[in-house]
Amino acid sequence: MVFIAGVGAYLLINGSKAASDTAGTQTALHKTTSTQTTAKQTAKSEKRKKSTHRAPVEGVNALDAALVAHPLVVVSVYARNVATDDQAMKEAQAGAARAGAGFVAFNVFEEKIARQLASLVRGNALSNPAVLFFKRGRKLVFALEGFADSQVVAQAANNVYPHTEPWARAANTICGRFTAPLANAMAKSKSADINSAAGRGQLAVSLDEAAALLNRATKSLSAVRPNVSVAKDYAQFVSDLQQLATTMSSEATALRRNDQATVRTSRQKEVTLAGTASSLAANLQITACAP
Repeated sequence: MVFIAGVGAYLLINGSKAASDTAGTQTALHKTTSTQTTAKQTAKSEKRKKSTHRAPVEGVNALDAALVAHPLVVVSVYARNVATDDQAMKEAQAGAARAGAGFVAFNVFEEKIARQLASLVRGNALSNPAVLFFKRGRKLVFALEGFADSQVVAQAANNVYPHTEPWARAANTICGRFTAPLANAMAKSKSADINSAAGRGQLAVSLDEAAALLNRATKSLSAVRPNVSVAKDYAQFVSDLQQLATTMSSEATALRRNDQATVRTSRQKEVTLAGTASSLAANLQITACAP
């Protein structure tokens, strides 16, 4: 069980114990949240793609320079001003950024670039669009023929050269350290009855314990310095976890007061925050932090 899954288990368990109208509200919210989260992620993805759509650096010299900075370089083979090829190049560029690889483009409509490409692939026939993967020493290690979107390119790059950035390793280590304690705190709420004073007290204790763990985790996660390209999403991920801890503390207080309206509102917000944080963690490829 991974980090945020402990909170998810709590929401599932206690959501079923709430009144039927609350459960219905949570179901509707989950659907709405999923739609809203997807829309936000799509918008962020489009914004991220636009930010990476600068004019690419091309040619063998550019490849050599990129290989100095990166152990793996993604090369997009395309024909400029051909709509499908232009889009394929942009997807390859976004995929390379997502995988933390270098990126270079070869526009085969330029004779000089086409000749350089032919020498790189040693005369082998190569259609466009295509995506090539080079390791240091100009070693061609993999190729994708035809159109490939950014996700496919990123996955191929990770398969060719499994690589985790230092900041991601640090975040995974932190999440891994808190996974079991957080799951244990949430498990204590399994048998709690929200309709009884004793049950509400038991839930409140579990929530306070989980909130304290989340606060400690986010303090450690805040000290991690991610790559500039993902800094905004990472900051949002940490912020969502901090808000989740605050909301869980609010729910604990409401449970002790038997303030069911605040409990329902807090639970709904927790569903949203947990879902968004999990999605961000998955997109950031910090696998220990997301289901």
